[in-house]
Amino acid sequence: MSQALPQAPGRGCVVCKKPFGEGALRLRYEGRLYDFDSERCKRIFQENPDRWLDAGGGVLDQPR
Repeated sequence: MSQALPQAPGRGCVVCKKPFGEGALRLRYEGRLYDFDSERCKRIFQENPDRWLDAGGGVLDQPR
């Protein structure tokens, strides 16, 4: 039986913060799932994840 990954807090895109519906893109990073509004936002996050996350894996309100 596989364990469910913890989902990152928040119901909006990690990068642009826009709320999304069923069409969100998901990315697993360090044991958590992060949701994105578009492929562009997902790519931006993948280039530098530490800019968007705090030390505990939570999503920052503003990028560093």
